[in-house]
Amino acid sequence: MDTIFLREYRVDAWVGIYEWEKQRAQTLEMEIEIGIPGNEVGRTDDIYDTVHYGEVVARINAELAERRFRLLEALAEHVCGLIINEFKAPWVRLSVAKLGHVRNVRKVGVTFERRRDPGV
Repeated sequence: MDTIFLREYRVDAWVGIYEWEKQRAQTLEMEIEIGIPGNEVGRTDDIYDTVHYGEVVARINAELAERRFRLLEALAEHVCGLIINEFKAPWVRLSVAKLGHVRNVRKVGVTFERRRDPGV
């Protein structure tokens, strides 16, 4: 299984259910693993045979600057959908965490795994 990974990726996002969370964007930390479509890229050395991780980061940054979410789960579902649908990844595993949100807890978050519908 060939994978692209993004580690310790920090992004500001509007997420929360409490009024104090809605006052400003929060810095989130993501860990993302993206399945590489096919297995040609190692032979072709062509960016079009893989997922362009720079474009993934730019797209997520732009999307999270504009949208607001109540729950991390909704944010994670949305980001997984972007990666699978817009970048044609066969699968994605995404962990997203709020930093220092709960006393005595460094990170609190969720992990989602999604696969592309084989018929698409």
